[in-house]
Amino acid sequence: MYVSKVDMTVNWVIFAVLFRKDSMLHYKTIENNHSDKWIVMAHGAGGSIEVWFRQVADYARHFNLLLVDLAGHGGSANEAFGKGFNFSKAAEQVMEVVNHLKIKKGHFMGLSLGSIVVRIIAKENPHQVASMVLAGAVTKLNAKVRTLLTLATTFKRLIPYPLIKKVIAKCIIPQEKYENSKRLFLKNAKKVSFDSFLNWLKLGDGIGKYIKELFEEYISIPTLYLMGEDDKLFLPQVQQTVKNGGENVSLIVVPNAGHVCNVDNKRFFNQHSLEFLQSVGC
Repeated sequence: MYVSKVDMTVNWVIFAVLFRKDSMLHYKTIENNHSDKWIVMAHGAGGSIEVWFRQVADYARHFNLLLVDLAGHGGSANEAFGKGFNFSKAAEQVMEVVNHLKIKKGHFMGLSLGSIVVRIIAKENPHQVASMVLAGAVTKLNAKVRTLLTLATTFKRLIPYPLIKKVIAKCIIPQEKYENSKRLFLKNAKKVSFDSFLNWLKLGDGIGKYIKELFEEYISIPTLYLMGEDDKLFLPQVQQTVKNGGENVSLIVVPNAGHVCNVDNKRFFNQHSLEFLQSVGC
């Protein structure tokens, strides 16, 4: 049977529509015409690109910025997780945006669970990572965090979704003086659907060994951890990680700050993170 070139073209168009690759994550760029250096910023679970708004003005004076909403969050709220979604897939999705924008190399910044995504990016794409800034980093899950995740996943269908988010916020940010951070988390978490929230909980539940091994691996990429002095859940683990990390890894404890240290003490966070980033060649 003869098939015309027109028919073949139409068939290929139909095939492309039916089997096209999922759309990229939502992202925002802020470009600096006087710099060719980039910072790629990944928020934590329940957040969005909004968690970085206190950094944007200071960073944009020196760098181009790429802020990415992870799957199920912010402008990527409708982004499908797909079968077998995990932290490695989350890292691949961020790099898809990076490569789409033809960013050959940049500084990568991750907040909370976003630090895991950034650390995987550095492991899989070391040639594209000039440095890492890991804020409120999660390098190991202690007993309290593991218990929290287990309870949340076990009773997820019995406890109202808003209450689960409030309990998690209270556990991660227990201090009343960091109420602004808690409100910001709850505001952004409203945009995360119940199914997306469950997907991220599943990622955290049962991966303690994987996270520990990931951050114990030696890496030559300059890495700065910025941790709030009142981040009782995660600071002790990060201190141990840095102690065993080698000469390229350092820690600065942010005073008057909890888990979301970039929000709690913007001035200190911005000053020390910028000093680090500007000291690293890209």
